[in-house]
Amino acid sequence: MGSQCSQCQTCQKREEQVVVLSEIRQQSSQNMNQYSQQPPEEENDESSLSKGIELRKNTNLEQKYQSEAPIPTPIVTPAIAPTQLVTFSAQIQQPQLTQESQNDPSIFKKDGMDKRNQEDLNQDEVNKQGPREKRPKYVFKSGAIYEGEWIGNMRDGFGIQIWSDGAKYEGEWKANQANGRGKFWHVDGDYYEGEWKNDRANGVGKYIHADGAQFDGEWLEDLQHGQGREFWADNSKYEGQYRQGKKQGFGAYQWADGSTYKGMWNDNKLNGFGVYIWPDGRRYEGFWQHNQMNGRGIYYWPDGRNYDGEYLNDKKHGFGVYKWNDGRCYEGYWLQGKQHGIGRYMLNDGQSQVGVWENGIRKKWLEGESKIERPKDWDKYVHPKLEDFQ
Repeated sequence: MGSQCSQCQTCQKREEQVVVLSEIRQQSSQNMNQYSQQPPEEENDESSLSKGIELRKNTNLEQKYQSEAPIPTPIVTPAIAPTQLVTFSAQIQQPQLTQESQNDPSIFKKDGMDKRNQEDLNQDEVNKQGPREKRPKYVFKSGAIYEGEWIGNMRDGFGIQIWSDGAKYEGEWKANQANGRGKFWHVDGDYYEGEWKNDRANGVGKYIHADGAQFDGEWLEDLQHGQGREFWADNSKYEGQYRQGKKQGFGAYQWADGSTYKGMWNDNKLNGFGVYIWPDGRRYEGFWQHNQMNGRGIYYWPDGRNYDGEYLNDKKHGFGVYKWNDGRCYEGYWLQGKQHGIGRYMLNDGQSQVGVWENGIRKKWLEGESKIERPKDWDKYVHPKLEDFQ
């Protein structure tokens, strides 16, 4: 080679490769500059979905990548606290609870049938002898008045009892207790109509509140238990499963503004797999814990964007893939809603670059890197369907 190096075929080939590589990088830079016409910051769901698109021109690749960070996070779900300060436009709403669905499942009503009937049960010595017969009105020492059928000195058969404070029961009795079908009016205007066993709601029945809210479904020992439907005065509604007075199992909830949730519940909270849809068309399909997005899920925007990845307390956290509606994509790691760690940015023409992000800002490129290590079993994951849980 020596002085003839400029004519060496090997050197000429290397020189051609350098020229080609230079042209590719130049073309890549031009493409990135072209994409810099895209909005530098995606609309932030925590502020306003109607935020206008502002176009800014970037002059190089690095500016382009920095302009894409941070990618906006989905709407944040409040921790179901009505007094919590909300700074975003559309949050996941708190499921409504009737008095029968409060945190203390042991409270059906303080003036319930089983409570107030105790004062009259032991007034006289129990006598179960004799045929069933209808008698005139009987006034108990408590002031309660009963008119109906008796066996001995026990209310048994059909009868009506009115208490001194205005509460009333009309229906079937057995052994001095409400048993069978009957209707009980509370003093505040609420009433329950349905099946009874030993002075408690057991079986199928409907509870109507004075404000219009109601529950229609299955009961066990004065608690909603089994399948049921609830309706509220503002037209919110729930249909699904209950356990010991609380929403638990599979259920569908619709809020007054049109938001809907279908999926699993536990202890009156969104828990397990479910689908939440906002009135503006945004949708999240994935796992929940304590009313927050936790685990793997897919978040869709109405303009075509989507995020498929891991969540922690309503924020992208772990590994995930964010796709724009123009074909661009970020694949990598996240921390508290922002790109953090190794990630790959891809253009819609297939060009890509691997880099390191910190708190939503790209820190450096990793030359020669082309692969990103995904979490174990990431590619084996099969996205569930609602039908699998019904």
